[in-house]
Amino acid sequence: MARQALVILIVVAAFGILVPLYKGFGFLDSRIIAAYACLALLFVAPASAELGAQGRTASAAAILGRIAVIVAWGWGVTVLILATAIVTLNLVARGGGLLAPACGFLAAVLTFSLSASIAIAILGAVLARRFSATAVKNILRIGFLVILLAIIFGSRVFPERVQLEILDHFNSRRALTRLAWESSIVSVVIGALLIPFLRNARKA
Repeated sequence: MARQALVILIVVAAFGILVPLYKGFGFLDSRIIAAYACLALLFVAPASAELGAQGRTASAAAILGRIAVIVAWGWGVTVLILATAIVTLNLVARGGGLLAPACGFLAAVLTFSLSASIAIAILGAVLARRFSATAVKNILRIGFLVILLAIIFGSRVFPERVQLEILDHFNSRRALTRLAWESSIVSVVIGALLIPFLRNARKA
């Protein structure tokens, strides 16, 4: 417990204080705020892999209760980090007004963060009923790695038309806001579709 608290403290200090100090006003870039919102997925994914420890006798309701706790913890830490970063930026800038992302955009990315965290947690729980915690963590890590590689090397793989469409979704705050709301709906649907598998899954 103490080790976990220390890790969270280090993460909050690094992303909530050091990064805003380094980036300055550039921290308010919409892509940076969106990336911060996605930190919740990195907290939730490995924690959901541990749900298999409850065994095959645990009911779906019990697993969903644990998922709610995990998501609340992971998403809560993410909101804390983002809030700390905004406060740090305002303390350093000392401008005449409040420096913060637009409310509509912030609501969109945090909603996506929450809904995606729920979907990832349910997926992790379904896999945890069939595989070991280590195997589930590896599966989720590979998934995140594939997405990261697609972002980094996409320009060499995807056709130019696809690249332009992707760029159009990331080149402005308005585009990111729309993408976040659309992705939130997709995440909710995915989570809902996974729940029946959670009820029927059994740990091998």
